[in-house]
Amino acid sequence: MKANPNLITEFLAATNTTFVIPVYQRNYDWSRIQCKQLLDDILQIGENEKIKSHFIGSIVYVHDSVYTVLGLKELTVIDGQQRLTTLTLIYIALYKLAQELRNETLENKIFKQYLINEFAKEEDKLKLKATENNKKAIVHILSTNDINEFKGYSRIVENFKYFQTQINAENFEIIQKGLSKLMFVDIGLDRQNDNPQRIFESLNSTGLALSQADLIRNYILMDLTPKVQSKIYNNYWQFIEDLAKDEENNQNKLSDFVRDFLTLENRNIPNKDKVYLEFKKKYSEEKTEQELEEILIKIKSLVNFYNKLLNPKNEPDKEIRIQLEYIKKLEINVAYPFLMKVYEDFANKIIDKNIFIQVLELIQSYTWRRFILGLPTSSLNKIFMSFYKEVDTQNYLYSIQKSLLQKSGSQRFPRDEETIKAFKEKD
Repeated sequence: MKANPNLITEFLAATNTTFVIPVYQRNYDWSRIQCKQLLDDILQIGENEKIKSHFIGSIVYVHDSVYTVLGLKELTVIDGQQRLTTLTLIYIALYKLAQELRNETLENKIFKQYLINEFAKEEDKLKLKATENNKKAIVHILSTNDINEFKGYSRIVENFKYFQTQINAENFEIIQKGLSKLMFVDIGLDRQNDNPQRIFESLNSTGLALSQADLIRNYILMDLTPKVQSKIYNNYWQFIEDLAKDEENNQNKLSDFVRDFLTLENRNIPNKDKVYLEFKKKYSEEKTEQELEEILIKIKSLVNFYNKLLNPKNEPDKEIRIQLEYIKKLEINVAYPFLMKVYEDFANKIIDKNIFIQVLELIQSYTWRRFILGLPTSSLNKIFMSFYKEVDTQNYLYSIQKSLLQKSGSQRFPRDEETIKAFKEKD
């Protein structure tokens, strides 16, 4: 590991260098609040002649000795994506302003020093090699004068619009001065001698707000070669990430899904903030590409059914969809590990539609009756985390009915008599 203080202008202006944001990094998600704070800092230090430098944290990257055909050096950024991307947007806003002002000298300086590698192939020209969606947005704002033509929503586009409204002919020189004073700790890692994943974990423990799913994604992909990274991400992880969403509320549920998957695998429920550690414990770092694919094939299979539990509208069969809607309304989330496996058995034709619907109705009846009686929900966690092992595939429905009816105490299946009594007596 080499760590040195460096000026951001010198770092970005390095010739024949590409800053690669790997596929395992989370998306660019700085909001206007962070952008405003950074721009305010740049304006403040740009105006104050007494301030010689301003520290903005660290940028950590791995140099894999990867060079393109034309000799471009690729630095894989594992920490600092948000700042690097935001600074690139500021430079694009300055570049566009220089075009408007017909300041050709400034226009060429910004474009050739901070935005592109002049002699690279057309598809490799951008200095910041962002992930696919972000790259499309950067190319769009760089190459067009009508940014509103961009299809869909992008933080890149929204933040660029903000910078365009704030950077003008009156302050662009102050902003350039401010940018020239930005200093960071330049941390270069050598994969042969350093462990990027361990260093990433250490950085995360000191304040990076990454989800458990973010950490797992990085753990899976970080140590792979760029080619294998892309293959695993495109064939497995992106599919898993896209499906583990509550579409109605636009909420990412990937951490919850992995938690349910581990519950199934280990027959034990991990704490919400320990999902990553449990995943690491279950699947060690020393794994071949084939072993990794075998793990992800299992996860990818189950996420299809998790998606329909979260989003019943995606189930094409009307009768099944109705039952899934009831389950979602009853918020029987604790049963998801069990229900995913039952759903998978239905998809694999181990059970037919009639049995599947009866199982869904049975789980509703069990949880609803317990709710009426006010039985503790904590018991359900313990039941469903290992309930699938009670299933006899030769006598599917009966084995589940029998297992539930044999529960006693706080885990019991309330009978008709006590349920009716609770309806009469409870407020």
